Amino acid sequence: MGETAGLKKVPFIFSLLAGLMIGIVLIFGFSLLRDRRGLPEKIKREIEIDRTRLVRIDDVEIRAERDEEFVLARKEIGEPAAFYLRTLDGKIEKRVLPVAPYYAGMAFPIIYLVIGLSCLALGAAIFWLKSADLKARLFYWLNLAFASALIISGDNYCLGRAWPTFIPCLVFILAYALAPAFLLHFSLAFSRRPFKLSRLIVYGPAIFIASVQVSSFLYAYLKPSIEMVRFYNGQYYIFRLYVILYLLLAVILLSLSYRKTREEEERAQIKWIFYGLTVGLLPYLFLYMLPSVLKLKPVLSEEFSPVFFIAIPLAFAIAIIKYKLMHIELVINRSLVYSMLTVFTVCVYLFFVQVSQKLFSKVFVQEGAFSVIGVFLAAVAFRPAQKKIQDFVDRAFFRQRYDYRRTILAFNEKAQNIFSQDELLDCFTAEIEKAIPLENLAVVAGEDFPDKEASEMTIPLKLSSGESYGALALGKKKSGGRFSREDIELLRTMAGELAVNLDRIRLQEEVIYERASREKSDELNRLKTEFISTVSHELRTPMSSIQGLAEILQSGKIKSKEQREKYLNLMASESGRLSRFLHNVLDFGRIEQQAKKYNFQKTLIHDVIQEAAEVFGHVLESQGFELTMRLPEHPVTLDIDADAVKQALINLIDNALKYSTDKKVIDLELVDKEKGIEILVRDQGIGIPPEEQKKIFDKFYRAAEASRVCPKGAGLGLKIVKHIMQAHGGDVLVESEIGRGSAFRLIFPKR
Repeated sequence: MGETAGLKKVPFIFSLLAGLMIGIVLIFGFSLLRDRRGLPEKIKREIEIDRTRLVRIDDVEIRAERDEEFVLARKEIGEPAAFYLRTLDGKIEKRVLPVAPYYAGMAFPIIYLVIGLSCLALGAAIFWLKSADLKARLFYWLNLAFASALIISGDNYCLGRAWPTFIPCLVFILAYALAPAFLLHFSLAFSRRPFKLSRLIVYGPAIFIASVQVSSFLYAYLKPSIEMVRFYNGQYYIFRLYVILYLLLAVILLSLSYRKTREEEERAQIKWIFYGLTVGLLPYLFLYMLPSVLKLKPVLSEEFSPVFFIAIPLAFAIAIIKYKLMHIELVINRSLVYSMLTVFTVCVYLFFVQVSQKLFSKVFVQEGAFSVIGVFLAAVAFRPAQKKIQDFVDRAFFRQRYDYRRTILAFNEKAQNIFSQDELLDCFTAEIEKAIPLENLAVVAGEDFPDKEASEMTIPLKLSSGESYGALALGKKKSGGRFSREDIELLRTMAGELAVNLDRIRLQEEVIYERASREKSDELNRLKTEFISTVSHELRTPMSSIQGLAEILQSGKIKSKEQREKYLNLMASESGRLSRFLHNVLDFGRIEQQAKKYNFQKTLIHDVIQEAAEVFGHVLESQGFELTMRLPEHPVTLDIDADAVKQALINLIDNALKYSTDKKVIDLELVDKEKGIEILVRDQGIGIPPEEQKKIFDKFYRAAEASRVCPKGAGLGLKIVKHIMQAHGGDVLVESEIGRGSAFRLIFPKR
């Protein structure tokens, strides 16, 4: 018996040692990925945007799909190479540029590493617990092969000039070839009436393909031989057919097993495995593999298509935890599940970025547009999905914790709006009573620690400074039951949140006290305080108006088309006002940090003036203003930042609107002089006293009469106008008389 047990341990130890060695190779391979060589960005842009074609690198002609990878794998990052490009008119142009890192600024290797390590950890845990089960052993080797192919990512991606770099490349080739066979064998293990397929039929094609690929790869890169590289890469069409066939067979076998089994738990196990394979593999098969076999352009790139693989270990984890796949009693903390969900959410974000690039690539040229669209789509479509997935996992595996988490979130949400200790303690006890009905509950402050005999449990309250606030005294549960581990976790978490908010309130009270004791004569602080108040008002007022108008329109009470049009115009006006204010605040921040940048281009000044006036079209009409423009008949152009000058004009027109009370007339005039160009914005408003005309360009400054007539404003508009004109090498001058209006001149020198 002892000899038999010893013999059984040999495969177990061998498998663990093999897994350990493969894990070491994977980490080594991952460390080499940062040295994967790629085309310089300039070459990529010329190929993608100018539609040129790479025909040669150094002395190697580029004829096949992956020829450039062979050439770049023999170089080092930063090493110069000669790139020959054929333009659309047939000319060959030479570019000598340094070889660039392929993964610069890309997160794919990290994502693949996290997914791969998750698979390794899951496979090792299952093998350790159930090594005698055939499914567990196949699952272990399947995860090893899957993780190896995923982490290393490609056959020559880790390749360098030193011979050890060949090891992870060979591991990738073997793993990539064997993973479909392991998956097919694993699927067969679920059949109640096993198909008569010998292991030779299952693994024979995989071993044959792996042998041919390994030998041709070594010959191609050790010789080296570009012809052998092309032969090796040509095999990938056959290899991809083999992968597609085996993966589809695995899915079909699982479907048949699901239909034949009558046990609900086993059906659920197969269903989750099927879900994982479908979500994880179908995008890879049909959006990358199949188009490559048919010699079409793949919908998803080689780097992006495997990110869906995160669904596979996630589905297997659910099958194991909830439905005891392979009869495993496994308890996994929710943080592990949430970690896997975090990776999944990153994958979804990358998916939206990729899709947005493909959808808008014909419209936008700059990559910045892609990122903005990707972030927007991710924020719109991804955040609600993430919350629903997280709630589902909580309800499925941590039902009690799910309810407790809602309690913690509800308390935190209410606590943020509480600014007194008594009110906070009342809110705290109310939320605890909802979650865990207790006979009594008290928060004891100070040094008087509650009597342990009078309370079922006590939890100390520690502030962030380490100072003891007191303790939480808990009576018995009204249900008569004992405090569970989840109960204690909730109470300790809530006590910690209470301590944090008590600390916050204490700090806020200290801040309020310090502010109250400051000298009122500090002018800068007064201006900053007014600015903060104004910002709040400027943001709140249009947002409240927009919300109110939107609610009226949504209610359906407004039937008149003219009235609805009026409300929509008001919403647009308030939105424009809010947008202009935010623009000024952001620009002021950039100016203060000396980070404001300008893009000078030759621009027709007529268009800039007209666009600035059009911004206020509805406001001018609704408030009864008369706007006149006097522009020269001949075109006037300047090298300016059109957006910045437009903003300066908008700020001046906005001021003219705010400070014109009786005579609502605004004049815009463009004057082409010999030494420069002038743009005049003239109104017939309240005017500016002479002693204040120099101060109005200071930040936060507002004249007393201006503040009385129009409380709205933060004192930033003219400061920004001044900065814009200085950046253009010009100036802004003001002429004004009390009660007779003001005229602002934007003076641009001719260059």
